[in-house]
Amino acid sequence: MSIEVRQLLIRSQVQAAPVVPQRQGLASAELQRLREQLLAECKAWLVQQLRSQRER
Repeated sequence: MSIEVRQLLIRSQVQAAPVVPQRQGLASAELQRLREQLLAECKAWLVQQLRSQRER
């Protein structure tokens, strides 16, 4: 099977993901708090990774 035919076959089989409505259970303030917590954890992880790279 040629590459073009495979690409067409794959494209015809891929379906768009259904749109999931946003959960109404989380308040806007709670969502913002979670975002800030996640960002802080990511920054801490990155700092730790950079320090370990320097120690090598």
